Amino acid sequence: MSEEWILSGKEPGVNYRVQIYIPDQPPQSEEGYPVIYMLDGNAYFGLGKDVIRNQSHNMLKTGVDPAIVVGISLDAEESVIRERRFYDFTPPASAYKFPDRMKWKTTGKHGGAEIFLDWLIDELQPKILENYQVQRDKQCLYGHSLSGLFALYSMFKRPEAFQCYLAISPSIWWNEKHIYSFLKDAKDSKLFIAVGEEEGFMVEDSLALYHRLPSAMDEKTAYYVADEENHASVVPATLSRAFRYFFS
Repeated sequence: MSEEWILSGKEPGVNYRVQIYIPDQPPQSEEGYPVIYMLDGNAYFGLGKDVIRNQSHNMLKTGVDPAIVVGISLDAEESVIRERRFYDFTPPASAYKFPDRMKWKTTGKHGGAEIFLDWLIDELQPKILENYQVQRDKQCLYGHSLSGLFALYSMFKRPEAFQCYLAISPSIWWNEKHIYSFLKDAKDSKLFIAVGEEEGFMVEDSLALYHRLPSAMDEKTAYYVADEENHASVVPATLSRAFRYFFS
């Protein structure tokens, strides 16, 4: 069963579309279902929902439990959503520098990750906990590309909010790798980083960050390179593996 909400954001006139998948099987825990919050829900909610629905019916083999999937995206036209991502998913900074490959693109506003993170944790998450039977100590945040960068930022800034972070092809390059400035706040969090073999510098970026994380030392962080996958194909190619890591 799926439901949908339209919720107001922190800023006037900004609304988010929240899609919620509830399994037809009972939860494996008496406390309730695990929850996976999927950023860029307009693109990935359907994929995430299908992985959970199909594989949880054979959980002994797949390692995927019945879980609630929450897809989150701006409630707007696709062109507006694409531009808004550069605001919601990028950390605030005193200055911004962009690589030459972005000179032809417009990004609009940027640096709104803290505002979006406050909304996600202080408004959306309590609403999910209030309305559904949720296993509070089994909640996960999933993001790809810019939203993968946001997943890392969330882990550094509010590590207690989620018990697992799935960062697929995170845009570590953003603002001259400004995400490194938050490493001082890194806790021993459970993290899965994946990147496509054909993503060039992003493979090097993600591996370098992985080796700097304290959780890499005790195997709470996993790093995976998907053979022959690119920036677009890496999501469906790694989704099942990422979810299994969350449930493991």
